[in-house]
Amino acid sequence: MTSSTALDPATVREAIEVDLDHRGVLTITLARPDAANSRDQAMRRELAEVYTAAATDDAVRVVVLTGKGDRHFCAGMDLKEAGQPETPVERRERLRGARDIEQLACLPRPTIAAINGYALGGGFEMALACDMRVMATDAKVGLTEVRHGLMPGGGGTQRLPRLIGSARAAELLYLGKVLDGPAAEQLGLVNASVPTADLHDRVSTLAGALAEQSPKALRAIKESLLASAELPLSAGIEKELDGLLFLIQEQQAAKD
Repeated sequence: MTSSTALDPATVREAIEVDLDHRGVLTITLARPDAANSRDQAMRRELAEVYTAAATDDAVRVVVLTGKGDRHFCAGMDLKEAGQPETPVERRERLRGARDIEQLACLPRPTIAAINGYALGGGFEMALACDMRVMATDAKVGLTEVRHGLMPGGGGTQRLPRLIGSARAAELLYLGKVLDGPAAEQLGLVNASVPTADLHDRVSTLAGALAEQSPKALRAIKESLLASAELPLSAGIEKELDGLLFLIQEQQAAKD
């Protein structure tokens, strides 16, 4: 389906698995179950490579991100790796160089996080960077960095209040609260909370429905949604209209 080596399931990887099905649904599985699917440098590098390829490969229509096993989606940073000796400059370069979460947020495809287990810290920040989230009822999510005297560094303090408002976001961030599926759904953090046994089918159905939509329309809608967080209302409405006019022109050109 695709000529990209980065998207080939047979490509040897250290930390993730990929699968592109006949519908154009690209499933990326965080595959370090023995380390709680935590984010190490290899995982960040491999995710960045796959996101770069997915952004330009027309065979990809939807991206699903999940974790391997039934216990962890992603437990955040690899504490063993992060505990290795490094200078302040090396630490700054390591953290600022890990931009895979921003690549995920800006992918020109619909993205879904299938939260199958614990999603903490950077793991939850990856889920927050997706367009939609479906969560197992007994999974757990939270930005718990404050419990370790730290703070989120992958967009958590920025995306969380945009989803649930600043007061509720402050409560979760200041206390490092951890929520199960029903509580996360009630707050609006996830689109749906479903039994673990139903998670795969629920996400597959949603991804399939998205894959059937016009890729150009989905891309234009996503660009407008992303802009809504940055632009004043009047400018956002103009961008929305520009997107609509572009799609109408494309349809007209197809008829001629």
